[in-house]
Amino acid sequence: MGLFDEQLTEVKRFLSEARREGKVREFRAYNAPPWPAESSLILEEDTAMELGNPKTASLSILLWTEAHAIEDGLISLVGPDVGEVKERSLPFAQVLMVRGSFEDEYESYQGLRDAVYDTRLSGFMARTRPSMQRLWCRVGREAVEQGFSLRYLGAALVKRLKEVQAASGVEVLFVTSSPGDVERLSGAAADARRIIEAMMKMYEEKSFDCETCEYRDVCDEVMELKKIREKLAGEKAV
Repeated sequence: MGLFDEQLTEVKRFLSEARREGKVREFRAYNAPPWPAESSLILEEDTAMELGNPKTASLSILLWTEAHAIEDGLISLVGPDVGEVKERSLPFAQVLMVRGSFEDEYESYQGLRDAVYDTRLSGFMARTRPSMQRLWCRVGREAVEQGFSLRYLGAALVKRLKEVQAASGVEVLFVTSSPGDVERLSGAAADARRIIEAMMKMYEEKSFDCETCEYRDVCDEVMELKKIREKLAGEKAV
């Protein structure tokens, strides 16, 4: 069992249903030519499209696993791509699924998280609110005119995450179809956030008093968190 087995199963179920409904397009990260990598400040007047604006649904989810099925380099898109619709704003979910060997969960998480934050593309700007798992992106007019697509973002994220030593495979899911579709992933996102928060508390506070911990319910349900607690408690006792 892994930390995020249930959440990965939920995401895969969502994808399977979307495929049956003919709502999924798939791209391969390794077939996409690289988009120029550079930081961009995109003002409102230069924006062609916003993804995950605070006024609509937005989710950013990072999950990792050692055993769950991950199709390396697969980028799945549910909904329209950038530049395909007249709307200036779309709901947005970005789900990153990473397979690898994660002996130190804390360092692995930091490495994966930082790789996502450090992904920069010309004509694309992302603002994150990690504590709320929200992501607000802007795509510049010039980038859209030059053919920017979410497949370029997906390919860049795959490349950056694969540079993390622990990672051996990365799969990406983007959802822009509707606020309802984004919200269907909110349960998995909320559960993943609680798992990460519980893990971070154990590593950073080295406090293992389960009776008073606000994450006791999470640890009771996730066997891998119990294993982390036992490992850290054992190290502390040495």
